[in-house]
Amino acid sequence: MVSVVRDFAMYDRCLRTNPNCRGCTFAPLDNRVRNEGIPLKYNAFLDSRPADEEAWYVFCHEDFEPREPLLSRLEGLDTACLRGPIGARTRVRFGIYHEWQLVGRVAECAKDGSGEHELGRTVPPGTPVETFDCQCLIVHSSLVHRHNLRFDEHLTFDLYVEDFCRTAAQRGIPSRILPFAACHWSGGNVLPRYYEQEAYLAKKYPNDCFTGTSSWILGGCPPLARRMTVALKRFVRRLSRA
Repeated sequence: MVSVVRDFAMYDRCLRTNPNCRGCTFAPLDNRVRNEGIPLKYNAFLDSRPADEEAWYVFCHEDFEPREPLLSRLEGLDTACLRGPIGARTRVRFGIYHEWQLVGRVAECAKDGSGEHELGRTVPPGTPVETFDCQCLIVHSSLVHRHNLRFDEHLTFDLYVEDFCRTAAQRGIPSRILPFAACHWSGGNVLPRYYEQEAYLAKKYPNDCFTGTSSWILGGCPPLARRMTVALKRFVRRLSRA
């Protein structure tokens, strides 16, 4: 289990001393001093691994808490797919409206445990998604080494897993939901930095339109489709508040 860590008390509670992580090998990447971008730390970990290693790499936040045994869920899985507990996908309606869907389910709460609620929806194992949320990505070492997969270091703290999923998809690697109970102790607001990194992905993928758990549209979606999607979402929100 690979985590970039600044709060070791949270990390120990959610992961290292969590009985649901029993049998896992932990790789905490200490980020208390330099506060480097998460992709930079993840890539340093990947660069350090032997090419013949056979293992599942679970990249997760320090505040991601599995609530059922994780190791047993990985046994016998197809190693040719990316995995995660929650992601997003798009359904295009009328050739123009992009319907954003959360796929998979996790709990979410504030750092102090308050306000816990369920996010997403339960789906069968193996349900395809376009991207996973950054809180947890599971990838087999054989895929990493065969395709030289790495995280984009321009995406310092947001959207780096979504980008990883799109890079993998371009190489024929699907992303599929692995359902397991978990809680992300990090509910909060989206920072301005996030929107800057959305804009970066639009330039990076000018001909690819996809979605993320916190974004309706990522990549270079046609402008009319983007405007229609955002306008309809705002209309639905106004109706719900009326």
